[in-house]
Amino acid sequence: MKITSTNIAKPVTIIWNGKEVTTGIYKKPINQAMFLGKEIVKNDEVSDRKVHGGEFKACYLFSENQYGYWKTYIQT
Repeated sequence: MKITSTNIAKPVTIIWNGKEVTTGIYKKPINQAMFLGKEIVKNDEVSDRKVHGGEFKACYLFSENQYGYWKTYIQT
């Protein structure tokens, strides 16, 4: 296994389906070492702690072959 990208960001507010929502989906790649703790990724934030962050949800991983899907689904 090889890590090809590590991404972090602060949440942003967008209009989704006619409603204002706050999301942390718009992560950007970083080029330095990062700290992955038991419950956090340093300098990263999540917007909904009910479903993201914490001991078993601090880091989200997906295969590089899924990148094409996310790139077309999430337009920044």
